[in-house]
Amino acid sequence: MRGIVPKRYSTSTLIDAASCVPWLAAEGPLAYTPENPPATDYFFQYSWILPEIFDFKAHKRCHHYFGTPIRDHAKPLFEFWRQARLREVDRVYLSLGSFAENRLCAPVAVYRAKLGARHESEQWLFIQHGSYQWIGSADQPHLKDGHVLLYRGIQRERTFRYPSLERDLRQSANQRTWNRYLALQWRMLSDSTLSFNSIHDRTKRCETAFLNDGTWLADRLAAQAGLDIKSDGFAHVLWEAATSAFSLERWVAEKKFGPHFVVARTPISNIRLTTFFAGEAEVRLVDPSQIHVLESVGCTVAT
Repeated sequence: MRGIVPKRYSTSTLIDAASCVPWLAAEGPLAYTPENPPATDYFFQYSWILPEIFDFKAHKRCHHYFGTPIRDHAKPLFEFWRQARLREVDRVYLSLGSFAENRLCAPVAVYRAKLGARHESEQWLFIQHGSYQWIGSADQPHLKDGHVLLYRGIQRERTFRYPSLERDLRQSANQRTWNRYLALQWRMLSDSTLSFNSIHDRTKRCETAFLNDGTWLADRLAAQAGLDIKSDGFAHVLWEAATSAFSLERWVAEKKFGPHFVVARTPISNIRLTTFFAGEAEVRLVDPSQIHVLESVGCTVAT
């Protein structure tokens, strides 16, 4: 990567070799949590933690607030941390990331909070390594059970297709590919900078305003990890599934990418989050096989 900005603080999320946190760091000044919040908003101005995310024309040392140079655009974020300092936020779910016995769980935290001081209704706030998503409670009614609903619009297509990987995983060659894939996912989740950059490396579109990445960082990391995502059939299918996006909000699938859409379910610890300024409540799955379609509107589901 070009012009990496030296790290001012540790961004390692590792607690030990097999577990990690959903915060910006496991130790040091960036290890704050909503239960132990920073005294000021200083640490939210950390453009140095997110190298190669902003447009190459942007000055890397300028203050940005999770992708926007205008503080008010990130106002709900600062409001959440104000509420955290007052002990007014309620944790609904916490997954410490883990990697053992061929199984990976992503680190994710979910809190109940208000978007603003004058708002009566509360929303869920998902947190993962600098990525934040505010989600309406009606769209995610199963959080306490450890699951999220996934929404995927397919416009006017008649069939929703998503690969089934369980049969392929029974083959020994594919199992080796799977092990490399999980090790790579763990590497990306073990550092908040790499986690944030790799989950946004395909994000290059108009609604993201000051986010203009397009580096395909994760693809390069996959090649370094020995994953042939171009010519190996199973690796290619796995990678395409893992980099496909779902939404945590129904309206995105129904209105923006509909009218045909599906609703599916997966464990909360199976998602990786993009951040709020991408505008689509977007997530990707760590394990693409852990998905169960519950509802299809205007379409059928390929089997």
